[in-house]
Amino acid sequence: MIFKKKKYKSFDVLFIVFRASPIYTILRAVFLIIFATVPTVVTALVTADFINTATAILQGTRPHNDIYLPFVLLLATLAAITIMGSIVGLITSKMNFDLQRKLKPAMVEINAAVDFKHIENAESWELISRVSRDPVGSITSGFEGFLRILEIALSITSVLVLIVAQVWWAAIVIVAFSVPMLWLSLRAGKKNYQAGRDAEKFNRRNEYLDGVLTGRDNVDERTVFGYGDEINKRWREQYEAGRILQLKVNIKMSFITKGSSMILSLISLLIALTLIGPVVTGDLSAGMYIGIEAAVFGLIRMLGWQLFSGTENISRVNEYMKDLTAFMALSKSEDVLNLPDAKPIDIKTLEFRSVRFKYPTGDRFILDKLSFSLKGGRHYAFVGKNGAGKTTITKLLTGLYTDYEGEILINGKELREFPSSTLKAMFSIVYQDFAKYYIPLRENIILGDVVGTNTTEQISNIATKVGLSETITELKNGIETPLGKIIEGGQDLSGGQWQRVAIARSLISRAPVRILDEPTAALDPISESQVYSEFEKLMRGKTTIFISHRLGSTKLADEILVIDAGEIVERGTHNELMMSNGQYAEMFEAQRSWYQ
Repeated sequence: MIFKKKKYKSFDVLFIVFRASPIYTILRAVFLIIFATVPTVVTALVTADFINTATAILQGTRPHNDIYLPFVLLLATLAAITIMGSIVGLITSKMNFDLQRKLKPAMVEINAAVDFKHIENAESWELISRVSRDPVGSITSGFEGFLRILEIALSITSVLVLIVAQVWWAAIVIVAFSVPMLWLSLRAGKKNYQAGRDAEKFNRRNEYLDGVLTGRDNVDERTVFGYGDEINKRWREQYEAGRILQLKVNIKMSFITKGSSMILSLISLLIALTLIGPVVTGDLSAGMYIGIEAAVFGLIRMLGWQLFSGTENISRVNEYMKDLTAFMALSKSEDVLNLPDAKPIDIKTLEFRSVRFKYPTGDRFILDKLSFSLKGGRHYAFVGKNGAGKTTITKLLTGLYTDYEGEILINGKELREFPSSTLKAMFSIVYQDFAKYYIPLRENIILGDVVGTNTTEQISNIATKVGLSETITELKNGIETPLGKIIEGGQDLSGGQWQRVAIARSLISRAPVRILDEPTAALDPISESQVYSEFEKLMRGKTTIFISHRLGSTKLADEILVIDAGEIVERGTHNELMMSNGQYAEMFEAQRSWYQ
């Protein structure tokens, strides 16, 4: 595995990159060592030799032909440096490709395995967003930061070899100045990452508001209600809050870097002036003077920008690694990526026994000693007011939350004892906020049975059953037409058509239990009742559960369970509950006019 559950340190980026791209990581390190040491020394020496030879020729102490060899060596050195730079660039590109190919999927798999409770928790979701936003970029910048520091260290060593014999104190000044520069750079990186982390909540709000302002899903309401100016105002407020946080840090660090660059420039100038003396006395040749100065100025540039950039990246990746450590520590389901069982078990009984549950961030029990039993092959309806706990039941049934009290039994066996693959195969659910996949209609439907080998004819039959025949004939390429406007040639559907696609996914599933969790809440009551009626006909002989706070579909159920404050307060057929004149009868009478 690329990522493991452990306490990460900044240098762990080296091992992560190596595991993802071992060959190119080694090549990158080898060329870095060569590039940091050889060019500095060799360039200084061949430059010195060329200048000294040219000077001697001008003075008449050497023949003109002597200039050719130093000149060829200088050109060859410059060409070799350019070629090596191109090779390093190619190796880096290959390495980054490997990182993209391996790190991104690894992060997606870990995200998929994170327990659902962390997704619904604001704090842990911000952590997940920070870590998942750009893992390749964060790790690559940290890796490059370490390489840059190593390159600077090797370059300093090679330059010191050249100048220590001439100006020993210059070497001490360079090394001494590097220490505070290193500290300031590390501090800057930490501050920048913290500013980015503090700005994350503003960034998430910006992204949401940006979608409201520019997304296709909201274009109708933007036009009708004209709320664009107000949303734009709120977007600017959130953007400015996040921008100012980052700007304050950037301004402070900019003063530090500019000030450091000025000091380094003065040091390089001082070294140049000091070396003039040995040149005048003849202890240092003019060519060697130029070669050393070129190396010193190159080193100063490294200390000015590259040192700051490299150490800042290391500091930033150190903060990222702290987040990665916390992210990897989040509870996960190890078998969550397993496909559903090809042959689901036959569910004969489903029972809740004194189940109590509250959400991790909640302070009250949504379900409080909830008990009921269902039999296979029958139609049930769970009804109740909003917030009564109806959807929470489906979340527990499907294993999204497992930290409940009491027992949930399927055929007498505790739900938590079933492997994920078996649990996935048990239930097919159409949620209120069902997903719209911008892929071909045929693929949209077969997502409901990813382990099956359904033919086009079988898929078309399912589409016909849910009333999509007319829709298919209107699409340019029939059932193969991409839905939405993302893919070229795609066509969008109406809300009702999308709902039928979601129901088709449920129908093609092999799951023994089908659940409709208020997927028609956006429809008018009569249309909703018609959808439930069609679904009930298609599901005869299957175990179905209708969940709704509107009661137009309840007459279709063999038995109705009324939930209030996390408990079953009434249970029976429609006629039985109407005769008992309890909560159900009161709700039904209040809604009667909706269906007349």
